[in-house]
Amino acid sequence: MKIKFWGTRGSIPVPGLSTVKYGGNTPCVQVISKNKEIFIIDGGTGIRALGEELLEKYPDGTTINILLSHTHWDHIQGLLFFRPFYKKNFKINLYSNAMNGMTIEDIIKAQMHPSFFPVSPDIFEAEIEYHRIHPNENYSFKNFSVKTINAHHSAGTLCFRVEDGGTSFAYMTDNEIYYNTTFEVPKKESIYQNNEELIKFAEGVEYLIHDTTYRLKDYKTHVGWGHSNNISAVLFGHLAKVKNLFLFHYEPLYNDETIDKMYVETTDFLNEIECTLNCEPSYEGLEITI
Repeated sequence: MKIKFWGTRGSIPVPGLSTVKYGGNTPCVQVISKNKEIFIIDGGTGIRALGEELLEKYPDGTTINILLSHTHWDHIQGLLFFRPFYKKNFKINLYSNAMNGMTIEDIIKAQMHPSFFPVSPDIFEAEIEYHRIHPNENYSFKNFSVKTINAHHSAGTLCFRVEDGGTSFAYMTDNEIYYNTTFEVPKKESIYQNNEELIKFAEGVEYLIHDTTYRLKDYKTHVGWGHSNNISAVLFGHLAKVKNLFLFHYEPLYNDETIDKMYVETTDFLNEIECTLNCEPSYEGLEITI
């Protein structure tokens, strides 16, 4: 299984000279099975460039599965610029737990309302199927199995555990790791007590992609916003016995230098608690093979 990051930023795209190292596009992660089955997780602005690559690799079309963690703007704002939607011979399966009385098809149509977009869904030439998925379920695909669970975020937000044979990873963006914030530094016991179900969900995966929108020092003014900090993510990964943690979904105000500082703070904390968990910052273009 291969994983490639096409967008690692949260909330809003921030392209520019100060975000070249880690990228400015919003969330999009590509997963390719050993048998070349294509999965895409989230449709942030990073999905546009991914679509261009897929058109080059598969000029005669192919099947693409897109899983949406939720439909907040930063996770769907690239979908209408994903050009395989507009090409014949592509089949696209779009999976979502859209809520508030709307299906994912409703949300696509709403984005394409004449007030917001110049063309209607009638312009799509791909074969598109819309699927509703739910928390606490297991879904089987040709090569992948996907487990779901509710995140600590707005209603309908899902985390995914993806397995391909004997390999696995978890995608847990827009997930706030709860703990007693009266402590200056998160306590392992508090993290376990308040996140036990999610910890068990991610237990033993080889790679954990987790929301680290904030540095610890900035999290204090954002408690309850549905996002996590780098130190709580380390303790979460440690408790879940994961092998590798990828920092992800960065605060749009953070430039490359600030994310560098976040990474140093994270590795210093790992050394301080003598934890062997490997931690890396995600960036656009990063590819890993499990």
